[in-house]
Amino acid sequence: MNTFKGPFRIMFEDLRFQFYILAGVTSFLSILYIVLGIFVPSDDKFMVGVSFGPFYGFFLIYPFLFYSKAFKYIVSFGGTRKQFLLSSFLNISLFLIIAVLLLNIFYFLTDYLVSEGISKGTLFHMGDLVSGAGIYLYPWIDLLWGIVLFSISFFLSSVWYYYGTLRTMIGLTAFALLAITFITLGNLNDIISFIIIHHLAFVHILAAVGIVMMILSYFIMRNGPLERGKTAGFTVGSGN
Repeated sequence: MNTFKGPFRIMFEDLRFQFYILAGVTSFLSILYIVLGIFVPSDDKFMVGVSFGPFYGFFLIYPFLFYSKAFKYIVSFGGTRKQFLLSSFLNISLFLIIAVLLLNIFYFLTDYLVSEGISKGTLFHMGDLVSGAGIYLYPWIDLLWGIVLFSISFFLSSVWYYYGTLRTMIGLTAFALLAITFITLGNLNDIISFIIIHHLAFVHILAAVGIVMMILSYFIMRNGPLERGKTAGFTVGSGN
C-alpha cells in the first residue's frame, strides 16, 4: 500500500458506514421532536429535545477505535503511520462537515415550523449558550465543538496507544490530582465569568487548543509503535 488512496479508502468506508447509522438515529430523533412539537398541546414554545447527541458522542468515543480497527488494517496492508494519521484527519473533516450540515438542516426546519406557528417545540443547540447568537452562527459552533471533542479523544487515544494503559492511567491520575487541587484552592470566578459572558470566544479557544492537540497527536504517532505500549526506552510489561 504505497499510495495514499488505500488508507484513505479504508477510513472512508468505515466512516461512511458509521455515518449512515448516526444519520438514521439523528433523523429519527429530529422527526420525533418535530412531531411532538406539533401535537403536544402548549400555549408557548417549549424545549423538546436535542439532536446532536449521537454525533457529539461519536466524535468523543470513535477515535479510541481507530487504533484497534483502521490502524491495524492499514499497517497490515503495508500502509504507513503517517498515511493513517493523514487519512484519519481528512476523513473525519469530511465526516464533520456533512454531520454539521445534517444537524443544522433539522435545526433550521424546526425553527421554521415554530416561526410559522406550525410547531411549538424547539431544539436545544450549543449556539443557544452564546449571547445574541443568530441561527446562521449555529453551523460554525457545531463545527467548533466537533473539533474540540474529536481532538481531545484522538489525543488521548494516541497517548494511550503510544505509552500503553498503565502509563496513560498514571498520567491521567496526576493530571486529575492537579486539576482537583487547582479547583479546590484556586479562584474560579473569573474563569466561570469568562465562559458565561464570552462563551463564543471560549469555544474558539477550546477549538484552537484542540487543533494543537491534533498536531501533537501527529508528532506522537508518526513514528509510533505498531503495537500498543511498545515504545522504545520503556520496559514496563506489555503496555496493556
